[in-house]
Amino acid sequence: MPSTLFSIENYIVNTADNTISSDDSTVKIEPKCIKVLKVLAENAPEAVSREHMHKVVWGERIVVDEALSRVISQLRHALNDNKSKRLIKTIPKLGYKLTVTPVELSAAVSSANNQLSNIPSAIKSSLSTPTTQAAVNMNAETGGNTEDQSLDQNRALNQNQKSATTSIEGSASLVNEDANKDSSRDSNTGSSQKSTLKKSQRLWLLAGVLVVAVIATAVTWVFTGSDNPLIDSTKQASLESNSIAILPFSQISNDTDSSYISLGLTEEIISSLSTTPGFNVPSRYSTLALTKKGLSLADIATALNVNYALEGSVRRINQSFRISVRLIAPFEDKALWTAQFDVTNNDLLKVQLEISNAIIAQVSSSHSSSKTPIKAGITDNAAAYQAYLKGTYWWMNGTTSEWFNKAEAAFLDAVNHDPAFSAAYGSLAYIYARYNFYDLYIPQEQALPKARAAINNALRLNPNDANAHNATAILATLSFDFKKAAASLNRVLSEDANNATSLYLHSELALAQLSPDRALSFAQQAREIEPLSPWVNVNLAIVHYWRGETTQALAALDNALELDSAYTWAYVWKARVLALQGNNNDAIDVMEACLTIDPFSTINAAYLGTLYSVQGNANKANQWFTHTASLLGDTTTARFWKTHGDRLEREAISNTDIALMEPLLQKQTQAFSVIPMLTEGYIATQQENVGFDVIRAHFPSLNTVNPMVNSHNAEAALALLQLSSQSVPNISTALTTFINAYPVWAKRTGFKDRFEKAVSD
Repeated sequence: MPSTLFSIENYIVNTADNTISSDDSTVKIEPKCIKVLKVLAENAPEAVSREHMHKVVWGERIVVDEALSRVISQLRHALNDNKSKRLIKTIPKLGYKLTVTPVELSAAVSSANNQLSNIPSAIKSSLSTPTTQAAVNMNAETGGNTEDQSLDQNRALNQNQKSATTSIEGSASLVNEDANKDSSRDSNTGSSQKSTLKKSQRLWLLAGVLVVAVIATAVTWVFTGSDNPLIDSTKQASLESNSIAILPFSQISNDTDSSYISLGLTEEIISSLSTTPGFNVPSRYSTLALTKKGLSLADIATALNVNYALEGSVRRINQSFRISVRLIAPFEDKALWTAQFDVTNNDLLKVQLEISNAIIAQVSSSHSSSKTPIKAGITDNAAAYQAYLKGTYWWMNGTTSEWFNKAEAAFLDAVNHDPAFSAAYGSLAYIYARYNFYDLYIPQEQALPKARAAINNALRLNPNDANAHNATAILATLSFDFKKAAASLNRVLSEDANNATSLYLHSELALAQLSPDRALSFAQQAREIEPLSPWVNVNLAIVHYWRGETTQALAALDNALELDSAYTWAYVWKARVLALQGNNNDAIDVMEACLTIDPFSTINAAYLGTLYSVQGNANKANQWFTHTASLLGDTTTARFWKTHGDRLEREAISNTDIALMEPLLQKQTQAFSVIPMLTEGYIATQQENVGFDVIRAHFPSLNTVNPMVNSHNAEAALALLQLSSQSVPNISTALTTFINAYPVWAKRTGFKDRFEKAVSD
């Protein structure tokens, strides 16, 4: 059975101080993690059941399944085994096993081999060669015992929380003590030789003590230094008393119902506590990202600046669900409250409220039993609440090709069960308002009335519904009613200054107003609040894209993909940024990866075909255009994409092509526009006047005395300039203002050249 020190391949485990060391690093982990690793080591290479580990490590306490899963994740991270899972293997329906047999180590050998492992190179270099060599010479001259010296070093290192001065002062007695021992051992030696030897030993011992003092200071710096992003003493000192991280509930059963319940309960508990006065609750994105990294609860709590954490799990048992939760004080490694609920779908709202109220009772600084319990503010209809959780799941987790339809169906089901369900109306309002943000999820003539109706219902039932106000801002931005958009966003921020959604919508509004500096400021504010949100990072990248700052855009997108490697929005915008740089081949690779994740997105398939067309690979372009058409059924849009490859190869656009493209003006998105090609067709067939009237009719924002041009209507404005039989100075001036606002983008995309050609013609 392993002692307090044992090795697993090239890693040394010290159960006495809860560390795992390798040649170049030492990781300090939770005591519970070390206990689990010791159980695995004692039984290696045999498998150990989850039940046995629960009993040995947690005893009789109720523990959620997620607790052990998180411990295993942290161990794999510390052993660099999180990808291969070679050292710690999962045994389905049983537990885990350590695949290698650990080797018991001597404490002295382990100490001698590992004291320097965690010292930064800058500090290691300060330990000069003469001093190190002096210590070696001392050992050789005096016949000193290496094991004794190692243990002395270990004793000094165990006091690494003290200052370097304290360490040196404390070691002076060791020097005197050793000198006295040397004097006693050499009592039969001549006095001159004895005096010389004592002086030599003292010098070398003092040198060794100085080395140990520097090492002790270095180790203290490693574990408590201010540049360690996870362990920051200043942060810990400023923690709010009612601050709590709601960790994503783990899904133990492999079924969709468990998935939406796990995510939905997490989101609703966060939402209800966030609106409770005096509570600081980080978002789901933040806790999810840190949980994925396999960090300890204490490190997660430090990074999020919270005092408490709630972890939970959902397991399906026939037609019921077992929901287990545990409220923890991470810095004390102490469970404050645990509970287990065996429920049906009809009990989900009751469970969410009970958990939220229990948290308030346990965490609230006043610990008053008379605190007002959290009110649902949502619905007391179980079926409506269940549908709402499903809608939230698809909104948060669906891919670009599926999320809208599934989320819409679930939210509609929710309001059908409870027509007074304001939160469900607010969610519907938001997704309808995003009808054409990237892909076209629903035709404009259907989306706008549905969005307005949902907004009205939500605000009639709850005047402070954030999603409804944000949806109002989105629609107002699209219709160039910028004052209304700003007022709606500010209404949300007046209630919740940390609403990251309203802040990044403010950045979209600023882009539409041709204010790139304000857009960047809002996008950065949103990321300060939600640095671990994939979408907030993508939003920041979009702002950098329009500003022509491709390096910064790619950095933000890489952050998003590090947080969620399956986040298709990040792939799409990364491809667009690479294309803006002129790196078309890299953009193709990114979109190929994106479509591996979500092969059913029509707009992404069409975009990849376009990239292949730019590359000159007609065969590949046609393959993806044909795939796009196959996803659209027997529609005008499908026929357009099916013939698009051939159209690109021809020199002129025909009347048949124009007939196919005109209906697509109703289906414009930020990702694709038929206007440039349609304009070419009007010119080629000498139908400039017809084309001018058709395009102007679809873009009423350009029919004013002083129109404004932004990303939503820039292609249409340029088309009017190209098709007009006479000068249109108001359009020309607006286009010039737009190009001046985004000069790098305009130059790299060729938009500026097309504008200058239109003006000169």
